[in-house]
Amino acid sequence: MQRVPRTFVVCVALVGCDAAATKSEPAPIATIAAPAAIPTAPPTPTHASIDKAAPAAEARPAEARAPEPSKPAPPAGKGTSELKQALGRSINDFTIDLQRKLAKQPGNLLVSGMSVSVALAMLHAGSSGATERELAEVLHLDGLTGDVHAALAHLAARWNHPSDHVTLVTAGRVYGDRKYEFKPEYLDLTRKVFGAELGALDFAGDLGGARDLINGWVREQTRAEIGEIVAAETLDAATRLLVTDAATFKADWLEPFDPAATQPVMFYGHEHRQPVPMMRSVQRVSTTLGLAGKLRLVELPYRGGEYSMVILLPATRGGLEDVEKGFDFERLQSWLDAAKPAPVDLQIPRFSLDSNLDLAPFVSRLGAARVFDARRAELGEMASEKKLALSAVRHRARLSVEERGADAPAAPAIEISVGNAATDPLPFIVDRPFIFYVRDVRSGVLLFYGRVVDPA
Repeated sequence: MQRVPRTFVVCVALVGCDAAATKSEPAPIATIAAPAAIPTAPPTPTHASIDKAAPAAEARPAEARAPEPSKPAPPAGKGTSELKQALGRSINDFTIDLQRKLAKQPGNLLVSGMSVSVALAMLHAGSSGATERELAEVLHLDGLTGDVHAALAHLAARWNHPSDHVTLVTAGRVYGDRKYEFKPEYLDLTRKVFGAELGALDFAGDLGGARDLINGWVREQTRAEIGEIVAAETLDAATRLLVTDAATFKADWLEPFDPAATQPVMFYGHEHRQPVPMMRSVQRVSTTLGLAGKLRLVELPYRGGEYSMVILLPATRGGLEDVEKGFDFERLQSWLDAAKPAPVDLQIPRFSLDSNLDLAPFVSRLGAARVFDARRAELGEMASEKKLALSAVRHRARLSVEERGADAPAAPAIEISVGNAATDPLPFIVDRPFIFYVRDVRSGVLLFYGRVVDPA
């Protein structure tokens, strides 16, 4: 009898930053109860307990679980500072690589290279041989020494602790077909290091039920921001292992925009022009020119100074392609280093993005083709069963940019005066396609990359 190639799926779900934020603590996230035939997995250990797995909880329906206590701050010193710095650079290089591969994709775009990196690192941890080398090169992990996976997970854990003005929640989970036994060493590593608990699902016998459980869990983790990450065509009966990663991020602007100042302004897209709600505020922010004057960079801080949005605006309406062509992180970093505070007349469209992508072909083109080929993929560190292969890298991200946070006070109405060229604010009118990043200021890690060609 001919053997059916075994496949598994890596899925990533993101909710991007919103200019709005809540100041209340996030509600506890309950574990989704599985049907009686599928044992419920223990609750996911917090990323803070990387070195020690959380004790298993008694299996019971989600609504009967006691609220989880607040997560403690992650322990200091997990991995050397040099390794964490190198991993931050690896995430950034991977993000820019993805950006270049996605440059020809039409329309708006939103990707979190950080979250995709962490999800693919789980795959890397279960690979060997040439497959491991390819994944390491794509993720820019080659040449790094030390406990790379633990240090990477610890970096992600630092972003998993909300404050009064920033909420960033990440959650990972491993699902396996309950008819197969995956290596305990691998499952233990993903649980302890990445905080991904194993959920036993019946892919072969109840594909619809498995899909509903996965989507339901993502929906709870993202507080209904994302309702679906795996569609009917994403899974099939040959699925044996599924890795999901979900994240939400919301933050207040350091200086919110006054909604009364938002006015319709013409936006000149690639295919047509149309009026869009344009937010406006005069602020002192970091700014500089780049590409010999072909773009202007502006960095807008979020409240608390931990995160910022970096906007790259082409000098001309058709200049986005020139900005993205040959782009690399060294250039971006040099512009950030050169940026100086100055008064800027900010005019930025209000917009929302929702991307739902299969990144598999792009990851393959980056150099990790072997893992998608059941004849060549080497994933024996996960399970002894042969012919495991990756079938899809599902990535969904959502992000909204608005005037202010949920509890942020409105900024006073702006008044623009013209007269002294030395003191007048620099005009920054985002009325044409642009790209942006949301980054962690302290580590320099790029959390999101976005492209806006149609803010409406």
